[in-house]
Amino acid sequence: MKGVPYAALLVLLHLSVAWGGIMVEKTVKKLKTSSGRPWEDEFRLPNSTHPDHYDLYLHPDLVTKTFSGRVTIHVTSSETRDHFLVHTKWLNVSQTKVVKVVEGETTEDVNIIDAFEYEPNEFWVIRTSVVEPGTYQISMSFSGSLKTGIVGFYYSDYTDEEGVQRGLATTKFEPTYARRAFPCFDEPTFKSSYTITIVRPSERYIALSNMPVKNEVAGQPSESLTEVTFEKSVPMVTYLVCFIVCDFTYKETTMSSGMPFRVYAPKGRIENSQYALDTGAKILQMYEGMFDLPFPLPKSDMAAIPDYSSGATEHWGIITFRETSIFYNQNQSSAVNKQRVASVVAHELAHQWFGNLVTLEWWNDLWLNEGFASYVEFKGVDHVHPEWEMESQFPISNLQPVFVDDAKLSSHSIVQTVENPDEINAMFDSISYDKGSSVLRMLEDFMGDSFQAGINAFLKKYAYANAVTKDLWTELTLAWEGNHPEGEKGDVGAIMDTWTRQMGYPVVNVVRSAPDSFTLTQERFLQDPTAEYDPSESEFGYRWDIPIGYITSHSSLKKTWHYLEQESLEIKVDTEVSWLKLNVNQKGYYRVNYEPAMWDQLADLCAEQVLQPPDRASLYDDALALADAELLDYPVALNLTRSLAFETDYVPWNAASGHLIDIGRLLSETIVYQPFSDYVLTLVEPVYSSLGWADTGDHLQKLLRTDVVTIACISGSNGCLQEAATELQSWISDATYPLPLGTKRQVYRWGVVQGGTQEMWETMWQRALTETSATETDNLYFGMANFQDTGILERFIELSQDENNVRSQNFLHILQYIAVNSAGSDLVWNWVRANWEWLVDRYTLNDRYLGQLIPNISKYFSTPRKLSEMEEFFAKYPEAGAGELNRQQALETVRSNIRWVDAYANTILDWLNSQKQ
Repeated sequence: MKGVPYAALLVLLHLSVAWGGIMVEKTVKKLKTSSGRPWEDEFRLPNSTHPDHYDLYLHPDLVTKTFSGRVTIHVTSSETRDHFLVHTKWLNVSQTKVVKVVEGETTEDVNIIDAFEYEPNEFWVIRTSVVEPGTYQISMSFSGSLKTGIVGFYYSDYTDEEGVQRGLATTKFEPTYARRAFPCFDEPTFKSSYTITIVRPSERYIALSNMPVKNEVAGQPSESLTEVTFEKSVPMVTYLVCFIVCDFTYKETTMSSGMPFRVYAPKGRIENSQYALDTGAKILQMYEGMFDLPFPLPKSDMAAIPDYSSGATEHWGIITFRETSIFYNQNQSSAVNKQRVASVVAHELAHQWFGNLVTLEWWNDLWLNEGFASYVEFKGVDHVHPEWEMESQFPISNLQPVFVDDAKLSSHSIVQTVENPDEINAMFDSISYDKGSSVLRMLEDFMGDSFQAGINAFLKKYAYANAVTKDLWTELTLAWEGNHPEGEKGDVGAIMDTWTRQMGYPVVNVVRSAPDSFTLTQERFLQDPTAEYDPSESEFGYRWDIPIGYITSHSSLKKTWHYLEQESLEIKVDTEVSWLKLNVNQKGYYRVNYEPAMWDQLADLCAEQVLQPPDRASLYDDALALADAELLDYPVALNLTRSLAFETDYVPWNAASGHLIDIGRLLSETIVYQPFSDYVLTLVEPVYSSLGWADTGDHLQKLLRTDVVTIACISGSNGCLQEAATELQSWISDATYPLPLGTKRQVYRWGVVQGGTQEMWETMWQRALTETSATETDNLYFGMANFQDTGILERFIELSQDENNVRSQNFLHILQYIAVNSAGSDLVWNWVRANWEWLVDRYTLNDRYLGQLIPNISKYFSTPRKLSEMEEFFAKYPEAGAGELNRQQALETVRSNIRWVDAYANTILDWLNSQKQ
């Protein structure tokens, strides 16, 4: 646009706010004119300069909680230039020098005209006289604070086994936080080697980094300090750099290659790392064989960090974890905790190949890192624990949850164009992780063994380099040549682009068109039946190349394709076939809708447990979602749920329970709530009576027990609530009372619902303050958030704001836990609106977890008043940062909830009444 009048611009901006802010940035971008200054016009660094190597020296001071350092970046410039750019944020740069390297050794000073920070794009700008292409060294001295949050280079602390508070300095750079620790080329496009020197206190402390220690010099830079220099690293991107100064100890095992594999943790907690150590070593060994590539570094460490913003980060050679993601104690932890640790360890180790060895070229392709690791982690855990049936768990862990987000108009494609740090941070969402892993699982299912062959070829071809999604498709297509059925599409990219370059997913409709055939058609699935969209927005018209796997009453698994060009697909069967089930084991990323009579047949198969658990799970999930979307009559879907009275497997119960809980919450302010809760209670009572609260049975039974106890208590089971209250009171009276490990979290939660007192809350709070186990502390927070007295909940929020009481990383969790409590939902929403500026000041708008707060606490809002309050709040605070898309999803969810209650409450009540008759 050129020459847009100011009044018209105001109108555009007003409309963009009304739309939740999505268009603000787009409008500004269209109106933006070039300043002629690259550091102002572009978010990206020029690709005409490349950092080859960093010499980095850092001195963290754990007393003043500051750091200082110097860096020399060896740069190759491929064109004539008059400036250099590097990333910095919140650093005080005190000295800048540029020299040209002549004939590999001699240096010549480059005249610097000006050096300054351009904050909007987080650049340090070095204006120079005109210099020719060649090799240069950019040297800078800098300092910064270790108290600017828990990303970048930051201070953390813990209380040791003697009750003494100990400090440490650690890093978390992914995706754009290395620039907070040292001036650098902080983009994944640039891979460089590093020689890192870290200063540590000489007594008690150690220094860790990506590579092994090369040498240490005591008494430098002063008498009580030691300089630790590490071996030169392999080429890697800035977000994989890591350094830690801590007083941890370690446990070690040796791989078959002779490489040391270690876990570092505080001395008093190191025993809790044994499971992660053993599991990690086995998985790493398995990955080396699966990828046909040895782990490329001389050592592999894992470290437990007391304050950590995410679950873990895959730094090459030293993976860092939140304590809840790495500590497991068989005498204190539940089966859920154990699986969490195994899964996170497996996920981060998968990144050592997919992400570290081969790195995305830009954040558009984040799914290449996160989707792959989220899929491969299931293989890693299965290798160690085949009895956990991880393949069967995949649909309920990854696929079904992301179906909810991807059925909205506010979803986005897997491959998505992003530029600035807020947009980059927002990419770390369910689409990149869960949808990415789900489509890879589907891809492997139709490619067979060719999939792994193509993956390995891809890793070898792009080792120590960067790649884009298209590069992966090319290698997979080559591997698939000659192995796919004749007459079918063989271009992996052409097929998979329909899944990665457009948002959403299809529902496949099935009708019995003749005694010997079924006819399939596809359409886009949207949770809101009133949602409108333009198919031309997608180059594929929101159609997909769908791999179809099916079984019938007379045949085992068969496969075919429903291509996007086909109006319909006909499946021929014997006339004797009585039923057909599509999407076997829910390998495909799509839903399936059948004719009502076919649903009734499948309901019988579920009750008789003829179908495998993942297939039963997919039917429960599909039917209830299809009913929500008005694609299936609600009574048909509810008829299917009656089969749960006979269900004894974890995976189907988990798939159904989420829907049942959601329905109950949406009906909570209607007359339908109580009869619906009574109905759910009749379904869960048989399995609840069978399992009870004691921590017995195998791993899957323990996981099932957690779900079953939750559903029984939330449905108002007097026996369930009384058992929780009795157990909790015993523990309140005697802290040594042994609560059942698997259901301890549920004891804390439901034990306070009936008769939870101020004195009881105070006891739990005091024990949380002194608890050293991060997992147990979180369990207590979860329980305390479920008191029904809003005065108690208000005090909980107030006390939790103090970082001396609750770590900053846990405060947002506490708000979400209270919001899940129906008694605390309004309280949290009102508090967040009143304290939004405080939250932004603490976490910044760039924090994706703050961005996710609003949709998490508004998930069950279902009134026009709440919707109006949200719209007013977003208008008052239009800047959303990394939470921009989350706001759109939250509004879409609440609008859908309002419609749902109006459309289905009476229908569900009528169905419930018919069941009584």
